[in-house]
Amino acid sequence: MAQNVRIAALTDELIQAIVGFNPETNKRAYKHARDIAAKGLRAHQYNRTNQFEVQRAFEGLDEKFRVQNRDDLANALRSRLNELKGVRNKWIPEYLSLLLQLADRPTENSEVAALELLRPPTPPPPLTWEEILRDDSYSDEEIWRDIDYAAESSEEEGIIKRVEKKKRKESPPSSIDEGDAYSLDSYVIPIDRQLLDDITKAQYWKAQPHAETGEIEITELQAIRETLFMLAGLRTSLYVSDTSHGNVRVNQRYTFSHAIPKTINHLLAQFATIGRDLNRLRQWTRRPSSLPLVQTFEAAVRRRLTDYDRSLASLQQEYLTPKESKAVSLLALHTSIQELSAPLLRLSQLVSDVEPQLLVNPFAHLETLFQQISLAQTTLEINIFDYFSDLFFECLQTYLKPIRKWMEAGELGSNDETFFVFENDSGSESSSLWHDRYVLRRGKGNALRSPAFLEPAAMKIFNSGKSVVFLKELGIYDDMTRSGEAEPRLDRVTVCRTAGLPLSPFSELFQAAFDGWINSKYSLASTVLRSYLFEQCGLLRVLENFHIIYLGVNGAVFQDLANAIFERMDSKRRGWNDRFLLTEMARGVFGSVLGRAATDGIIVRSVRTRTQTRSVKGLATLSIDYALPWSIANIIQRSSLPIYQQILTLLLQTYRAKYLLQALDTRAMDNLDPKHRNKSFRLRNQLLVFTDLLRSYLTETIIARGHAEMLAAMSKAADIDEMAGIHVKFLARLQEQALLSENLKMIHGAVISVLDLAVLFHDAHERRTREGGLALKQSQVHNGKKTVKTKTKPKLKKRKSIIPALVETLDDDSPTEAEEVEESEDRPSNPMPSKPPSFEGDLCTVDKELGRLLPFLRDGLRNIGRVGGEPAWEMLAERLEWGNGKAGEGALP
Repeated sequence: MAQNVRIAALTDELIQAIVGFNPETNKRAYKHARDIAAKGLRAHQYNRTNQFEVQRAFEGLDEKFRVQNRDDLANALRSRLNELKGVRNKWIPEYLSLLLQLADRPTENSEVAALELLRPPTPPPPLTWEEILRDDSYSDEEIWRDIDYAAESSEEEGIIKRVEKKKRKESPPSSIDEGDAYSLDSYVIPIDRQLLDDITKAQYWKAQPHAETGEIEITELQAIRETLFMLAGLRTSLYVSDTSHGNVRVNQRYTFSHAIPKTINHLLAQFATIGRDLNRLRQWTRRPSSLPLVQTFEAAVRRRLTDYDRSLASLQQEYLTPKESKAVSLLALHTSIQELSAPLLRLSQLVSDVEPQLLVNPFAHLETLFQQISLAQTTLEINIFDYFSDLFFECLQTYLKPIRKWMEAGELGSNDETFFVFENDSGSESSSLWHDRYVLRRGKGNALRSPAFLEPAAMKIFNSGKSVVFLKELGIYDDMTRSGEAEPRLDRVTVCRTAGLPLSPFSELFQAAFDGWINSKYSLASTVLRSYLFEQCGLLRVLENFHIIYLGVNGAVFQDLANAIFERMDSKRRGWNDRFLLTEMARGVFGSVLGRAATDGIIVRSVRTRTQTRSVKGLATLSIDYALPWSIANIIQRSSLPIYQQILTLLLQTYRAKYLLQALDTRAMDNLDPKHRNKSFRLRNQLLVFTDLLRSYLTETIIARGHAEMLAAMSKAADIDEMAGIHVKFLARLQEQALLSENLKMIHGAVISVLDLAVLFHDAHERRTREGGLALKQSQVHNGKKTVKTKTKPKLKKRKSIIPALVETLDDDSPTEAEEVEESEDRPSNPMPSKPPSFEGDLCTVDKELGRLLPFLRDGLRNIGRVGGEPAWEMLAERLEWGNGKAGEGALP
């Protein structure tokens, strides 16, 4: 009654809203409209489904499936909707609306393969006469044979004879007696109907579903059997598997009578999740790979899946043929499966994480396994630690093969992109074999293309292989270089040295074991090569030769070389810098201490300039080359020679300034007026002190100490790489301390300017002496007096040179004429006046520049000493302050 009253009220509102009749003014029309509305609503208690909304809903599902990469499901839905368009039925929108309301996560729970179960079986083809005649032909010869109607033979006898004749043909000889008779029923085994019924009953998947619920009831033992099959990767009825994506879901048609459906569904869903992860792992192992590292990993995973399947078979045997009473429980099985599957599930997750990286980084699984082992040790997961460590060392053996081949034979695999060493230039010279022929493979961000846990030992591996190649180039590599000791093993037992979890971190244990493995191959080759370089190639002897030639360790020999060069420069001959003469001269100087065999490798080179210069910078045009054997050239690299040349040039410039200051005639300086005489002696003394301090600083403070430290470190070096690094560091520090680096360019320029002031000071006095002698000669000629022999410049006392006479002979017989050239008026790099130079002006210039440059040097050296942390710079600054006093004061007389 209440429903009718509500419908009547709604009907009145509908009539007033649509028609607009007023029941008070037009009762008849309002009543007629009300009767029509009531008649139409009486037969329809519910509204019809909006077919357009249903159509839009299915179009939305189609788009959703395609967005979620389920094109197969979208295509299947589209084809069936198109098929429904040809069916005429007014209830189709209701059917489709019902399906939409019943849908439960169709993207996850819908499988296209399940549609094949709904397809009716294909009917057998109709039987044809050809098939009938093929099985039983009607052209038998016995049909057309005539029947013998004789009285003595009956039909039965003929049949018996034919049967006996046929038996004799088909039966083997002496098998039975011809006279015996057998019954055909005796050969038929009776059927055990109970056993057949049990087998049919066990095939629950063929059972008919319940008429009302559409479900099939199964036992817990059957569910366990299906679960174990599913976990083994087999197809089952209780679980529906997607072979393309590896998904597993529970078939909701099967129920249990003794358990709550939600509980059972939750438990079976957990089994399905485990099976899904295992299926994805199985599918990954079936994908082919061309990289040996990945193939080894796949084979190791397959072996563990096989072991897992054996464990599942053991569980099945416990339920099929139990040795003792055993409770059938899915919960107990779930506990056992969780414990059994835990390592494989972690491995499945690991494979899912590293699979996208294997194409770019083929040893990503090794790094991830190493991290997981360390994590399992930290979290005290013994089973995971043992499982992953065994897998890690099994996969590591494949990566050790190219390392072993490289370290033992110095050979690389062809196109092996997984190894971090490759041959950069096979045609490089032997002198650059160590540094240029083989290089380390690096990736993004200059990171080494090797597993992270091997990076600490990468340089040892790299240098060990290069040592073997080096020995082959020297021709001393043979089977004797191989160690007779067995190679240390690398496995979990050897590394951990204890059962269960070790106390020390796994990373440290592995690093110690791997270092032992590396040293077993590294030490022998490196020791043989090191001994050969020191004993046969004379590495220390070559370093000592460089010390003498370039660094002036033997001051007497270096002074002879410098004086010989300066004498040729001051002779003003055009061929003074002839490289052949300078080479013979240098070999003669160094021959007394180095021997002829060592001096044969000395070559002096010079760069010819258009104009002569009096600045010490002109000495930079001279350079000395020393021929090195290719084995030593791998340690003393070509890039080191320019630094040696810079230090040699600086020493020659220092010796040049002192040479010119010592060559001045002090007796001529005594004849100067008191003002110029005092200033001259003071300036000469300051310049001499500066050159002595600079020479002492270079040769004794930095070169001698640095060279001794370098030799001590070189004798302890393990391989060529370490030797070359020691030498490079020695030269780099030497260049820095000698003020020759790029960031000390201003300090070095100030030093050269002070040395040029010594040249300017010498030239000023020489010019003053020549002008005084010329004035005296002109005065004597003007007075008509006999020419008085002027005082000649006294020769500088020096020790007897050991240069061979051959050099002087070649110099005298040189095709270039020994004519004097105009002295170049090139000045040091100081501002010079535009008017002709005067003696007093030169002295003032030298005094002024000294007063400016020396404080600049002291302050600059102190500042960079504080910033750079080099105590040698502050020491030099203190020496300059002690030797020359404050700026402009002239501490020494």
